[in-house]
Amino acid sequence: MSKIYWDKIRLLVTNYCNYHCSFCHNEGQSQRDSAVFMDYSTFERFVEIIKDQEISELCFSGGEPFLNPNLVQMIEYADKSLACEIGCASNLSLISEEQIRRLSKTRVKFNVQFPYVTPEKFHRSTGNGDMDRTVGRIMAVKNAGIAIGLNTVVQSKSEDDVRNMVLFALDSELPLKFLPQIGLFGSGDFKGFVYPILKEYAVEYYDKGTGATKWLLEHKNHKTTVLYIDSPCFTQDIERCKKYGEIRILPDMYIQTCILKNKTIRLNLEDDKTVAQKQLIEIWKNFNHC
Repeated sequence: MSKIYWDKIRLLVTNYCNYHCSFCHNEGQSQRDSAVFMDYSTFERFVEIIKDQEISELCFSGGEPFLNPNLVQMIEYADKSLACEIGCASNLSLISEEQIRRLSKTRVKFNVQFPYVTPEKFHRSTGNGDMDRTVGRIMAVKNAGIAIGLNTVVQSKSEDDVRNMVLFALDSELPLKFLPQIGLFGSGDFKGFVYPILKEYAVEYYDKGTGATKWLLEHKNHKTTVLYIDSPCFTQDIERCKKYGEIRILPDMYIQTCILKNKTIRLNLEDDKTVAQKQLIEIWKNFNHC
């Protein structure tokens, strides 16, 4: 068996999204004018390629992955076929009660894009999102026993926005990730104003050695964790990116090493799976600069 080296795989099951977030890079996908959806048989063949690999996580993403009508079936198949963690990055605006019920029987963990805790800013940032409705679905997923956390892209030096998000995560006891917006001037230094806010509620914190700092917070008998992620893009640290980053497989099965890079070659699903594995190996070996 050939070792493909990549630790995490992000599987983009569609390029289409029902939100229009001002900060969104659409996971690096350039094609927005026409919707592309990964079909189920293609997904099954891809799982055959990776199921014997020592990857830590397969994360379903998009676009908005719930726009792919086969998403739940895909997650169920991955859950029974793979030993790694199963993740799903979603805005949760489209999930149904029946889908929650089915997914509660799997190991899937949700990361929910959640930009603001005020309805007006939430709606403006997403283009059409309803914050209260989204919160209801987040809590429904949590109450069903499914692991779930919040992803917040820090878009400005607004201490109020960061503090309100921290307090919301504490009150609801939801894990939170802060990700400074890539490509925004000065965002590489956002931790300079975020860290003092986190320290007000911190019990402990430590550098994970991956470019992320993990914080354990407490406030009024509530606890949560916050992960502040310094993208390797800020320092162009290619070795950290290769070790802790993720490769992206687009809906048309083209391979992308980075959200800021163009797609490379199309994964070969027609021949023996070792052919596709060798493609992934070669891309990893040749991924030497930003």
